Amino acid sequence: MLKTLRHLARKSKTMIIAYHIYDNWRTKKKFASGNYESSSGSIHTGRSLSESLAYINQVFDDYLTYSGIPLSLLREKRILEIGPGDNIGVALKFLLAGANQVVCLDKFYSKRDTEQQYQIYREMRAHLNDKERHIYDSIINLDGNITINTEKLNYIHGVGIEEADKIVETGSFDLIVSRAVIEHLYDLDAAFSVMHSLLRSGGCMIHKVDFRDHGLFSDKGFHPLTYLTIPNPIYKLMTYDSGKPNRRLFTYYRQKMAEFKYDSKILITRLLGTDDKIDPHRETLLPGVDYPESSISLIRDIRPRLQNGFKDMSDEDLMVQGIFIVAKKLP
Repeated sequence: MLKTLRHLARKSKTMIIAYHIYDNWRTKKKFASGNYESSSGSIHTGRSLSESLAYINQVFDDYLTYSGIPLSLLREKRILEIGPGDNIGVALKFLLAGANQVVCLDKFYSKRDTEQQYQIYREMRAHLNDKERHIYDSIINLDGNITINTEKLNYIHGVGIEEADKIVETGSFDLIVSRAVIEHLYDLDAAFSVMHSLLRSGGCMIHKVDFRDHGLFSDKGFHPLTYLTIPNPIYKLMTYDSGKPNRRLFTYYRQKMAEFKYDSKILITRLLGTDDKIDPHRETLLPGVDYPESSISLIRDIRPRLQNGFKDMSDEDLMVQGIFIVAKKLP
């Protein structure tokens, strides 16, 4: 049935919706049975060893570059990484920089190639100096199986950030990070409330968020904002349990930062109508310089069909397809 729906979904908006309603139901049922495995978050599948190492380094460097946090400030800190996916390389980078502990939290267990992961970790070690290797070996043991020191790196799956306050102590993290994760959280209000409670005063959270439809409709040749035309009750049936895009856009995050009174900055990473990332990311854009008229035309073409809540958003806000949030919790 799944193959038939997937094939038909390539031809019709209605069938795309039907396929994702079924897929969401199937995921909910699987999760309820205790099966948390998912292909979502399997970032390293299909990547070469050099590409995997470059990705890990890029993610870690982005956190530091755009937050302005120097390596020295990571020492003795406790860090929460939300949605690490199929690899703990970024967590290892934080620990090598002197963090006291990293907790990796994932609702799903991302499918992974154990041999590929072993090669990634071994290659990471090969690029370290003697002092770093000593630290590395105290965290992860590569003799035979991959064994992790849970006092330094605690990997937890099967629990979403929305419920993390039930299993980890409040006010205990200096830094909370995520990359391409929180756009998949349906109850984002609850997630932010929990993250706020877990973060110490003066602590920082850093999130990279992708607003694209993740191929729901755009991969089938539809307008990239088609997913914003689906009524809320139907969209919930398509997405609630399966981690598909939650449709929380730029305006939501601005309001959320204001609600919690964070000292924050929101950098724009990607725009509608172009595959190019905005690099370096920046807070403001210039019409005619940073985006073409074709991006505005895309929005105007679909605006009459947008659902309430999206229809009233400005062209500029709808155009933003990705952001990088840096937010400090004030005392």
